[in-house]
Amino acid sequence: MAQPESNGLFEVTTSKKVKERGFNCMKLIEFLTEKRVTDWAEWHEAHIDAAQGECRYASICPIYAKTPQKPRQLKLF
Repeated sequence: MAQPESNGLFEVTTSKKVKERGFNCMKLIEFLTEKRVTDWAEWHEAHIDAAQGECRYASICPIYAKTPQKPRQLKLF
């Protein structure tokens, strides 16, 4: 018996495809817009950094200030 394929109307749970998780922060978008950043690569890099907890605007962000901070683990090697 052939495996069912998703047609976009439903999700096949047996699919081996990993679902992509996105990240978006409206404050980050505001900061980038205020700085007049227009380069897509710079926008993408800023979002990747922020998703990893290394936002370049963390020191001035009111949302980040309210976020509980996890202790950072030191990299030994």
